[in-house]
Amino acid sequence: MFGILFLCLFSVGVFAETSIAILDFELNDVTLAPRIPAEIERTASIKAMLEGELKRAGYKIIAVDLNAQHEANSGFGYLFDHSDIAAELANKAGADYVLVGRLHKPSYLFAYIMGHLVRVNDGQLIGNYISETKGGDKKLTLKGVESLAVKIDKDLDNIYTPPPPSKTIGLSNTSAGVEVPSEKPHTLAFGDAQLKWGSCPPLFPKGCEIAVLHGDPAKPNADVFLKVPANYTIPSHWHSSAERMILVSGELRIEYSGHSPSVLKPGTYAYGPIKAPHKASCTDSGPCVLFIAFESPVDAHLAEGSQK
Repeated sequence: MFGILFLCLFSVGVFAETSIAILDFELNDVTLAPRIPAEIERTASIKAMLEGELKRAGYKIIAVDLNAQHEANSGFGYLFDHSDIAAELANKAGADYVLVGRLHKPSYLFAYIMGHLVRVNDGQLIGNYISETKGGDKKLTLKGVESLAVKIDKDLDNIYTPPPPSKTIGLSNTSAGVEVPSEKPHTLAFGDAQLKWGSCPPLFPKGCEIAVLHGDPAKPNADVFLKVPANYTIPSHWHSSAERMILVSGELRIEYSGHSPSVLKPGTYAYGPIKAPHKASCTDSGPCVLFIAFESPVDAHLAEGSQK
């Protein structure tokens, strides 16, 4: 009989869940544009994220009445700095531990998820944690929460394992059954025989050629090579799309209306804004080849007053 009673008591001790109450996180935003709606929303989401991670590991999450939390709080940072008051609050709810959190944002690029873990029965601070997160993206915030959960668990039961990185930050993992993209990677050089060169839009003088590298020119995000012979002049024109360009060969002089001209040499990057009139000329003794990435469907329109 004594043995059975011992086993029962032992079983209860082994399987008793560690309970933890997580208070609402407070936002400490010291940037020049503090407490924008997006940051307030992100701060409010941290508690639920952390509860989800700890609950998944096997911790018992204890809810604390929001009104009681507000009554116990005497101002910004009060519960964060007064472990005894936080412990009293969690004790009334029946928790073993309480986590008081803060999102500290000192700059637009970085934020720090901070937490004080307090043991309820004696009000002692047993853990002071900081997890860095960059930007305001939800997945990056969750990554910071997972890091915080690892630190909390290390001081408690050592039962938490964060999800694999592929599930956290969206990296492909074919072994886990993630769908493989249908597109195949490929490379092309401007001298490749497989390139199909065609005429440029009629507004350009004869001799201009274009080859599609990727995508459909009638749809967004098409990449092309533009090739013109030596001493060729491209008349002033504009596009509905922005252009991102890199000169592959030759030397190209390009001028945007209202701006000083630039001379592109092989490897030079250039950006062309939407609907910005510009003209260009190939000043090299050989052909000029320009790589262009279009954001929107490819088009070209003569600028007012220009001639073909």
